[in-house]
Amino acid sequence: MSSSEIVGIFMVLLAALSFANSRFLKLPPTIGTLIGGLILAGGVATLEGLGVPLAGQIQTTVTSLPFGTLVFDWLLGFLLFASAIQINVRLLFEERLTVLAVTLLTTLITLGLIGSGTYFLLNWAGIPLSWAAALLFGAIVAPTDPVAALPLLKAARVPEKVEALIAGESLFNDGVGVVAFAVLVGLLSPTADAVTASGVLLLFAREMLGGLALGTVLGGVAFAFMRRAALDENTRLTISLALVAGGSALAQRLEVSAPVTAVMSGLTLVALLQLIRERGNLRAQSSPRLAQWKTDNQHTLNDIHDHLYTFWGFVEYLLNAALFTLMAFEILSLKIGWPLLALVPGVIVLGLAARALGVWLPMTLIARREHFPSYTRRLMVWSGLRGGVTLALAFNVPEGELRNTLLVLSYGVVIFSLLVQGLTIPALARRATAAAKTERA
Repeated sequence: MSSSEIVGIFMVLLAALSFANSRFLKLPPTIGTLIGGLILAGGVATLEGLGVPLAGQIQTTVTSLPFGTLVFDWLLGFLLFASAIQINVRLLFEERLTVLAVTLLTTLITLGLIGSGTYFLLNWAGIPLSWAAALLFGAIVAPTDPVAALPLLKAARVPEKVEALIAGESLFNDGVGVVAFAVLVGLLSPTADAVTASGVLLLFAREMLGGLALGTVLGGVAFAFMRRAALDENTRLTISLALVAGGSALAQRLEVSAPVTAVMSGLTLVALLQLIRERGNLRAQSSPRLAQWKTDNQHTLNDIHDHLYTFWGFVEYLLNAALFTLMAFEILSLKIGWPLLALVPGVIVLGLAARALGVWLPMTLIARREHFPSYTRRLMVWSGLRGGVTLALAFNVPEGELRNTLLVLSYGVVIFSLLVQGLTIPALARRATAAAKTERA
């Protein structure tokens, strides 16, 4: 099939899955799309086993897709930016130290526990796995996916403080996971002796701090241009697209974290919109002559924010549907064997236990100086969904038997987290909201 045929079929498939979910399943869009995609992928696998030529062509096409590259180079930056501009920046800034502690400690603790547990579990089952490979799996599974979790939390209307904490951790722990992944892939390469502790720290500093700095600068520049195109909505939206696409390309060129750059540029843009609006209010209150300026300026800034929010809400919906449909069909590229498949439940339990301890330790330390609503820990543990980021990392493991092993285990964790955790988050979130209201009363 030609590339235009593939794109055309894929877009029709997205529309069909979205309609089916909206009309019949009535599930959160990402989960409904994933379920529909998995059903179709199962049908394709069945037909391919029966020798149907078209099914074989579909499976060949799916197998040839560079899923990891598609996610990291194209989808992830746009999705993270769309998530970032919907966050309450003020609350996130107020919780910055907590977010930083949880992002670093939770991710690293989870990585270490999952890696250690996987090493012993697979070697016990007779599947040889080195320490570096086991920790690599920990780096793949440890980062949570804001793309999967945040829409569910927003729909459930959890307390804003809890949402800001979960959102902040999810948005920034991708950078920690990607750096850990790069280091561990390096340890598995023939030139592993070149990896040093100082090199790891330098890589982390360059990726994370460089991404934060670049995103801040780019977000500020984009805001300045948007204000000067105040009467042209299409130009403003084009600038926002250029901010994400150009920022990701520049981050890759400068060898800093593209995900962190996308997140920080979105947060900076929204923060500046909010800051200028508040300053306008103060200036208008202090001088009646500035009242008209305040009215015009407020109207312009509100328009910028509302149009960005609406436009990127649709972009997020469309790209989420594309991502989760691709995730469902990429299961056709796996070589699934029963000995490995039988270990998936154990890995899922291990991941939940590691996440629980990874959340409990830093939150217990932080709770000594700051109060959090009830259910915060439970909600943080259960909303630690794994999705496209996890699978993209797994698909970027070098070709070989190890890659297939890690992919099968990663798929098991991702499907469980989305279909089981994802579908039960709203009920837990409602309990958290009710408990928070009771505490305030």
